[in-house]
Amino acid sequence: MAVETSREPIRPVTGTHVVRVQHEGIATADAERSKDFYCRVLGFQVLPRPAFTSGGYWLGTPGIFPQIHIIQSQMQPPGSSAPISPLGRHTCFEVADYEAMKATLEREGIKYVENTQPGGRVQMLCNDPDGNTLEFQPATV
Repeated sequence: MAVETSREPIRPVTGTHVVRVQHEGIATADAERSKDFYCRVLGFQVLPRPAFTSGGYWLGTPGIFPQIHIIQSQMQPPGSSAPISPLGRHTCFEVADYEAMKATLEREGIKYVENTQPGGRVQMLCNDPDGNTLEFQPATV
């Protein structure tokens, strides 16, 4: 049975309209270690950041979102012994060259797992030094 669709634009009923993910805030006990990891493994750059009272870094590629905001915090991150899993809170990045991302993880000695999702899409997951799970998928654009 065919479903009839409307040509009218979708209008949010709550008065909000999300247009993109702007940044992902990641709490860490060691901002320098996290900065080094994300810059070395993902190729991010340190971006300008306001003079907050807590330490940290804004990382990414200038003019492109999302960014990673590293936040020096007393909040407890998952920890280095956290399992690598897509079943909990995680951040997913689409990457232009999936095999190059895998080679980077291998070169850096970073443990990862690789899965094929129902429908055939592949995903590769690892943890950052604080145990935050990161997912990588081949780019769709």
